[in-house]
Amino acid sequence: MFGFKLTIRNNIFLQLFVIAALITGNYIVVLWYDQDLSEVEKTVDLVDRNGTYAQQIALYAGHVTQSDEERSTAKEDKSRLNDAINHFEDIMQVLKKGGVSPETRVNIGAIPAELSAGYFVALEREWLKYKKNAEDIVEKNLYLSDKTRNPAVLVAYEYIKKNSEMLLNRNRALGDAYLAYFDKKQASRDGVLQVIYLVNMVLVVLMVIYIIYNVVRPISKLNEIESIVREGNFARDIDYKRDDELGKVAKSINQLFTNLRGASDFIRSIGEGKLDTADLKLTTDNNNNDRLGAALLDMRDKMSQVAEADRQRNWASEGLAKFADIFRTSNQAEDFTYIIISNLVKYLDANQGGLFIVNDAEKEDVYLELVASYAYEKRKFLVKRIELSEGLIGETFREGGTVYMTEVPDNYVNITSGLGEANPKSVLLVPLKLNEDIYGVVELASFREFEPYQIDFVEKLGESIASTFASVKNAEQTQKLLKESLLLQEQMQAQEEEMRQNLEELMAAQEELQRSNVTIVDQKEKLEQELADAQAYIESLEEEKRVLQDKISQIITSNG
Repeated sequence: MFGFKLTIRNNIFLQLFVIAALITGNYIVVLWYDQDLSEVEKTVDLVDRNGTYAQQIALYAGHVTQSDEERSTAKEDKSRLNDAINHFEDIMQVLKKGGVSPETRVNIGAIPAELSAGYFVALEREWLKYKKNAEDIVEKNLYLSDKTRNPAVLVAYEYIKKNSEMLLNRNRALGDAYLAYFDKKQASRDGVLQVIYLVNMVLVVLMVIYIIYNVVRPISKLNEIESIVREGNFARDIDYKRDDELGKVAKSINQLFTNLRGASDFIRSIGEGKLDTADLKLTTDNNNNDRLGAALLDMRDKMSQVAEADRQRNWASEGLAKFADIFRTSNQAEDFTYIIISNLVKYLDANQGGLFIVNDAEKEDVYLELVASYAYEKRKFLVKRIELSEGLIGETFREGGTVYMTEVPDNYVNITSGLGEANPKSVLLVPLKLNEDIYGVVELASFREFEPYQIDFVEKLGESIASTFASVKNAEQTQKLLKESLLLQEQMQAQEEEMRQNLEELMAAQEELQRSNVTIVDQKEKLEQELADAQAYIESLEEEKRVLQDKISQIITSNG
């Protein structure tokens, strides 16, 4: 419209500058006129003061001239007359040349030329004559040496008395001229202010038109944002092509709509469970400051973490349930240990595994025995004895803690397959620990690293395996104790039958001895003593039998 383009901010600054320029210009014009009018008012005030001083000169001149020789106030009246003359003269000089009035301490300019040529020159001409006669009254003596009045003073007073009214009229004419000059200035000021008002109105109208075209109309075009947001239809963009602040806003909003569309597609993919394939496509000038994108990506990552945690938790739960079923259904199988290690290697997707169980059949010779091993879908028939102080397996047993290696020494363990032998990438050793008792160690080797949740699963499974072996071991011990108890019971019954036969023989011998002599009596006492000892021995055997039966009952109860 005006042939040039500015940004909205610069448009606003331009309007503010124009308004400030108008206000400043109006203020300067009004201030200049007000200062000029104020100066005229001050000048009129000085002219009025001169009228007062002219009257004072006539009054004090009369007092001095009419005083007699003895009058004490003559000197004081001369002083007042002299002050009035000086005040009048000072004001005349200020009116003529401009400056600061000693009387009022106000600064005024020189009298305008149009007033100086007529009214002031006439007043000045009259004042010079008037001042000379007034100064004669002040400077000359009132009486001569012969005590007669000084005629020069009388002449001077007569001039003042005769021309005082003339001086006042000249001064009043100058005041009236200044008032007319003031009215003329006021009329000129009013005319200028009216012109300024009209110019201001025209400029305001132009400014309003300019603002409507360059600010209001562009802003009104953005009203469609409200309809887009209300409808929730972010598929369309705002049609705004101007390269200004609103253009940048429109561009940012269009970018926001694009991002919202991308975010909607991203959230839809996440809702469909496509956490790994969900791709967030955002268009930003600085992706680091994109809080929406960062929040969505963080949400996806957290949901992926939760999904992964659920997957790991479900994997571990299914594995524990699977092995619980194995422990329940296969614990009597001959190859029970092989079933455990083979399923564990498969479930962990490992490559090789071994199950070492403590062999403490001989209390003086306790060691770890490899009871089952498995590698590459094949059963390994190995006989391996590990001392409790030997290698990492022995250390795992002694320390009772998990050992996990990702840097496996050469020749520590080789994974054998149909293609040859290779060193594993990771080895995991977990003690089969139940409470504080350790029943063995499980060793696993793989060409890949074990995940932390897999290690945790093997540790939990180790407790279940230890519990199973503890139950098996207790059952075997119970069977052993039962066999020993039965054998002892049979021995006690045989001994009891033998003692009973001996007792019957002793009783028969006793009856025979009763019929014998005193020697036989002594033998009888001896036999009675032996019989008492035999009975005591039988009672001790009965007590041992009872204690053994109680112990068997306790074992059966604890394993039941």
